[in-house]
Amino acid sequence: MYRQKLIEKTNRDNKQNVPLSYDHYIALDWSIKNMAIARLTQKMIEPKIVDVPSDIKELKLYLKNLKGTKIITIEETTTFHWLYVELYDYADKINICDPYRNHLLSDGPKSDKIDAGKLCIF
Repeated sequence: MYRQKLIEKTNRDNKQNVPLSYDHYIALDWSIKNMAIARLTQKMIEPKIVDVPSDIKELKLYLKNLKGTKIITIEETTTFHWLYVELYDYADKINICDPYRNHLLSDGPKSDKIDAGKLCIF
């Protein structure tokens, strides 16, 4: 389901089934106490989501160990600029998502893990 939506979003303009352009789609929902990290690859049907204590060093190590191209989506919060600067060298592209304008985040139940999973298809 997630992968199909991602392909549809990727192909919205040209209406073709072309391969995804990144090896890893990563979404991050960061808070002071914990961070929810969702990762989706071309071979996965649904994102893998982990919820762990917030630690920028551990996050950088996680991203560094992923081989291939990476795109990260971060929810716009008070820490997004700091995260952008910290993670700039660990991703090929970083997207910032405005939670008030992203309708995916307004539908359904809300938690850090759910938001991170939805941001993978942003």
